[in-house]
Amino acid sequence: MRSTFSIVLLWLLVAGGIYWGFNALIAYQYNPNTRTSLNAGQGQTLVLKRSKDGHFRLNGLINGQPVVLLIDTGASSMTLGAPLAERLQLKVGESFISQTANGQVVGYQSKLEQFSFGPFDFKNVTVGVVPQLGDEILLGMNIIKRFDVMLKGDQMILKMNH
Repeated sequence: MRSTFSIVLLWLLVAGGIYWGFNALIAYQYNPNTRTSLNAGQGQTLVLKRSKDGHFRLNGLINGQPVVLLIDTGASSMTLGAPLAERLQLKVGESFISQTANGQVVGYQSKLEQFSFGPFDFKNVTVGVVPQLGDEILLGMNIIKRFDVMLKGDQMILKMNH
């Protein structure tokens, strides 16, 4: 009886390890910049790796809360979904109509008191909030224009303009 329990426990540990390993691999492929994006010791340059789906993602902080950012040069401003804005307790500002890939949507403006990613910190950033965008935040041109952006193979290099 005791050896059966040991064998079952061993197989459960092996299965759990395999599950954890595949989850870690999938998460890394989705956002290979998870660790590097929050490392503040990189000076004024940040090097990002392209994810398996071809996008550049990185982690950031909004008002101290962790978020995932998707670099989107086609977005005129930083944009996030209403459920995420509610979770971050952002204030509702002036409404606007936005043209998206799925047509027009009505959203509202808000302000981020603090926003950071990698070694970069921003204060009082205007963002757009739209009804449905998911948990990723589109990092738009109102932030990207502050950087020199260089693509080199599967890397994006962001260097702060002065």
